[in-house]
Amino acid sequence: MAKRNAEDLRNVVKSVRDRSFPYEKREQEERNWPHYDGAQVNEIADILEAIRDVVDMAASNIPGKKKTAGRPQIPDSDIVKAMLMQAYFGMPNRIAEGFLRLFGEKLGISSSFSYKTIERGYDPGRSKELLDEVHRIMNVSGNSNEDIFSTDGTGDPTTVKVNYESKRSKQRLEQKDRDKNNDKSDAFPSTKGKHDFQYSVFAAGVHTKMISGFSTTDDHSIGELSHFPDIMSQTMALTPGIVEMLGDALYSARNILSITEKYGIGAYFLPKANATFRAKGAGSWKTMLYDFTDNTQEWLEHYHMRSISECVNSMLKRKMPTKIRKKLSQRKNTEEALKINVHNLRQYSYLKRTKPDLIKDYRDIPAK
Repeated sequence: MAKRNAEDLRNVVKSVRDRSFPYEKREQEERNWPHYDGAQVNEIADILEAIRDVVDMAASNIPGKKKTAGRPQIPDSDIVKAMLMQAYFGMPNRIAEGFLRLFGEKLGISSSFSYKTIERGYDPGRSKELLDEVHRIMNVSGNSNEDIFSTDGTGDPTTVKVNYESKRSKQRLEQKDRDKNNDKSDAFPSTKGKHDFQYSVFAAGVHTKMISGFSTTDDHSIGELSHFPDIMSQTMALTPGIVEMLGDALYSARNILSITEKYGIGAYFLPKANATFRAKGAGSWKTMLYDFTDNTQEWLEHYHMRSISECVNSMLKRKMPTKIRKKLSQRKNTEEALKINVHNLRQYSYLKRTKPDLIKDYRDIPAK
């Protein structure tokens, strides 16, 4: 390995950032359009069937609640099925009750209930355990062969008057004006005195586009990087085959590299303009920067797969554009968890028809 200094590193960073580096783009993968058309045509039926089967499977993996005196409780699995259907179609509680007349039988819902029961399902004590198990099943089946993940943060508005991306862009411009060497801010954008967004950070498989670890909050005082240890822990537990984690320049920090190093996986985070080779206790920091400097083309081939997390962000916004409706923090968290699970169910239904070699049949997944 040739001896490099900070100037060599910064020259490469500059050439990559101003796009003067002669990067050779990878060839775009061809899409099997007949299979993709079939996935779109069958999307609604496939997702409703997946909701029915996976929630029933998740319920069977969780010990049943003790029976109590009085009127029998509505099964939690029926409520979670209704909530996932609600998130998929993007409707409020009352409309969701009406949709049960259309799709209740398809979902395998064994009882009738009102919109108030759906509303109470957003309390974590009623639904979190089941949603966590649904998330596990979809990862063990959908991300079973995935080994590269990309992480990113986003925000869902709680009012139609604000837009997350415009606020984020404005925040980054203001940050760049304050500090020319650091164009990324760890803080989430917000409106003073208001909780205008539900903030989420996730990791997604670059080949499957299915979400593994995710963390969500309505507290903008918690920075994006603060979520990363939990994201990494979840991703390792759900997808132990991971070998690489990708992220933008925000994640290019020694403490973040120390976390990936602890799990023994490679990291591809774009160095900041003022980066140096000094490790300061993070051995993987030097490894990443020397690899970036000496093998830039190959390094960028890995790093540019990071755009998949932005693609997943776009999919979430386009497919489920409705604002966060809930007011209580714990119910907002449930609403966001529903969106993540619906995304995975939808993506799995597409992969089943377009790239079946990437996934396993969820019916073959053993209980935890």
